[in-house]
Amino acid sequence: MKGKKPQKKTRSPRIAQHLPRDAQGVYTHCSASWAAIKADPVKFATPYPSASEIDADLKVLGDALTAAAGGDPVAIAALRVAEAKVRQTYELLSKYVQSIVRAGPIEDAPATISSVLMFESNIGKRPPKPPLAAKQGAASGLVLLIALAVPSATMYFWEHSVDQVTWTALKPTAQASTSVAGLTPGKVYYFRFHTFTRDNETTDLSQVVSLMVT
Repeated sequence: MKGKKPQKKTRSPRIAQHLPRDAQGVYTHCSASWAAIKADPVKFATPYPSASEIDADLKVLGDALTAAAGGDPVAIAALRVAEAKVRQTYELLSKYVQSIVRAGPIEDAPATISSVLMFESNIGKRPPKPPLAAKQGAASGLVLLIALAVPSATMYFWEHSVDQVTWTALKPTAQASTSVAGLTPGKVYYFRFHTFTRDNETTDLSQVVSLMVT
């Protein structure tokens, strides 16, 4: 009589953060994630680090973003310190969320993780690329924009803004990337794009990404 095959063990979920690379993005994402966690005090009854510490770290980062908007080198250095602290705090918070997820039903894990704007780790796999990424260029005031290629797109139309109200059009490109020069260091800029396709259609505007220019 053949023995039964051992059942595969279900791997406990591991949480990945996938935080934005820039300080403004870190502040926006962590603030929204923390708000979602605080909104469910039954499930997340005793967050670690403490609520007061997380609130304080986020406030310091928010204030630092405002102070660095003028491009003062000392303020920008303080911003980097505040950003690093929030990243460290959020890493500890994600481990706390992971412990809560592992203690609950495995089938509830994906919904719980996504509800607080975190991600399930895929070990050995790269995280999905965002539709649009903004990166610092090699020179001060230079930003590189890289989009996921849109099928059948023949032209990419790029825009940037400092307030998300008034948008400035950049030179269109045939490829899914471009660069923007002459931006003001220390200021936060917002970017988006859309495309024109071979079917003579204009795609919807992409998600907006932000970056503090250095």
